[in-house]
Amino acid sequence: MTIPPDDPSLVPLDERSRLIIVWAFARLDVLAFAMASACIFSFGLFALTLLLVVKGAPPGMPIGPHLGELAGYLPGYSVSASGALIGAAYAALIGATLGVLLAMTWNLVHALLLALIRVRATLAAYPMD
Repeated sequence: MTIPPDDPSLVPLDERSRLIIVWAFARLDVLAFAMASACIFSFGLFALTLLLVVKGAPPGMPIGPHLGELAGYLPGYSVSASGALIGAAYAALIGATLGVLLAMTWNLVHALLLALIRVRATLAAYPMD
C-alpha cells in the first residue's frame, strides 16, 4: 500500500474510498488503548486532587468534599498530596480495565459487522432463481 499524497484530490476515487473503509474498520490495539486510558484516568484524578489541595478551602470547611467521597470506593484515597498518588494508581487500574473492555468491544463489533457484510456480499453473488 502506498502512502497517499497530502492533497486528497490527487488520490484516485476508488483508492480514497478504500482508505476511508480501512480507517473506519481499523482494529484497536487493546494494550495500547488500555495504557492510554490508564494514563488519562490516572492523570485526571491526580491533577484534580492536587488542584483541590493547592486551592484549599475556607477555615472549617473540608477540602473537596465531593471528590473525597471516592474514599468510599478507593481505600486509602483522600484529598491530599499522598491521596493523589494513591488515587492515581486506582484510576490507572480502572482506566486500563475500561480501556481493555472498550477496545475489545470495538474490535468484536467491527469483526461481526465485517462478517455480516461478507456474508451478504457472498449471498448477493448467487442468483436466487
